[in-house]
Amino acid sequence: MKALLIFSIMLYHYVKPNIATPITKEYLNYSIIKDDKTIGNIRVERYLKDDITEYLFESRAKVKILYSIEIYDKMGVTFKQNMLQQAKLYRTMNGKLKVNNTATWNGSFYNLSDKDGANGSLKQSIFSSTASLYFNEPGNLKSVFSEKFQKMIPIQKINSNKYRIDLPNGNTTTYTYSKGVCTLVEANTDFANLKFVLNTSSNKTH
Repeated sequence: MKALLIFSIMLYHYVKPNIATPITKEYLNYSIIKDDKTIGNIRVERYLKDDITEYLFESRAKVKILYSIEIYDKMGVTFKQNMLQQAKLYRTMNGKLKVNNTATWNGSFYNLSDKDGANGSLKQSIFSSTASLYFNEPGNLKSVFSEKFQKMIPIQKINSNKYRIDLPNGNTTTYTYSKGVCTLVEANTDFANLKFVLNTSSNKTH
């Protein structure tokens, strides 16, 4: 029994370092507002472990125009030593797949794919994406990677804590920050003008 106990302790210490437990986990919750009414929510998580940073973004919203539109978004973005390794965006509208994008670094460039298959490549290093903007104020950044459009998009500083992205489809998104964290996103979309408002009472770090 004693030998079994010693073996169990040795096995525990051998296996334990391989368990992928993040050193730090943080999350931000936002309410999606349209015409002063809450129509959905967003949760953005950030995991930090060694030189890996991972962002998980998930949102659900229900918009009623001429008919109801239910939109579900999920993003997973991974950086290593502050450089993008992989970015995934999955989106459905009323249950129908609309976006299924992936950008993967292969050591020389990014392989791009969408819901129809391979979609070209991007031959430059990426250090910021729209997912990371929730936790990181852009500062002097000139452009960020769009998981939706799979390209670098210019970002413009409006004032000391406000930044704007002009999207390729003519829409705009504005980000407002307090102490380096995004507190408000104003999104001009194809179907509505939306606000993502940070719920300050429900955000944690551990």
